[in-house]
Order: sequence, then C-alpha cells, then structure tokens
Amino acid sequence: MRAENLVQALRLRSDVEISGADGEQLSNAARLLLKAPGADKDIAEGVRAFVPESSSAVVGVIHEGALWASLVVTADRSGSFMSATTVDPEGIRFPGDMASVSSEAVAWVNAHHGPCALGLFFDKPYAEAFVDASDKAAAIRAASAAGRLVLSPVPPALALALA
Repeated sequence: MRAENLVQALRLRSDVEISGADGEQLSNAARLLLKAPGADKDIAEGVRAFVPESSSAVVGVIHEGALWASLVVTADRSGSFMSATTVDPEGIRFPGDMASVSSEAVAWVNAHHGPCALGLFFDKPYAEAFVDASDKAAAIRAASAAGRLVLSPVPPALALALA
C-alpha cells in the first residue's frame, strides 16, 4: 500500500506526513483493513476519539511472536493528525509474548513519537475478528477474555467506553 492510499484509507488529511514506515507491516495492515468494508472508517474514528492532542497511539497485530502489522499515529496540539507510520521492527526483539512485544512497541513510540496515549495489540485472529465486528467494544472484550489482547496504555475515554 502506498502512503497516499493509507492517508485515504484512514481518512487522514492529505498533508499528514507518512515516513519511515515498514513496508511489510504497512502492507499487512492494508490487507487487514481491506478485508472488512468500513473497517478503515471505524478505526480512523476510534483513533480520533481516543487519541488526545499532543500524543501518539499504536495499534498492532501480533502473529507468531512478532509484530505482523502496526500503525502509529501522532496528534498535534489541535488534535489533528500530523503523522502516521509503523513501528520500526529493528527497535523490537522478536519473537516474544504479546506483553513483551507490545511493551517494546509502546516504548519505541514513546521514544520516537512522543507520549503514547493508546496501545492496542491483538493476536492476529482477534484482529481479524475486530475489523469485521459491528460491535468493536464486544470484540475487544472477547479478545481480552481469551488473553489475546494487550491494551496499554488506555486513555480514560476508552476505559469508560469499555466499562
């Protein structure tokens, strides 16, 4: 997926900077989003609702102990997105369990894109179920109940939405 297509798929402004993205993770994220009609819109709206201004968020898919897909977005002081990328796979040790991979990804985001306000990581089958689900909160709860979700850090607005 080309960077311009990512901007369109996630309904980002055309001036949002996309740089340093890992091609494989970006491609996998695009394939996942394209499987479910409207998933791109749902994810874009969710990120807009739960990523505070002057912060970043990372959404990742973990498969076989590695970060299979990721998306990192950074919001400026007005709450508008100023950049989007993927986690640099060179900054993460693989293979690992979900907790260690997600923790390292959040640490990478904090070091390279400012404070990470949201970290949402699914095991691949649960990520696929999430993008297909009409009830995203129920899909998150199901992944959590199965032990196939890491949600850290959690912004207060998302915690309230999932309560």
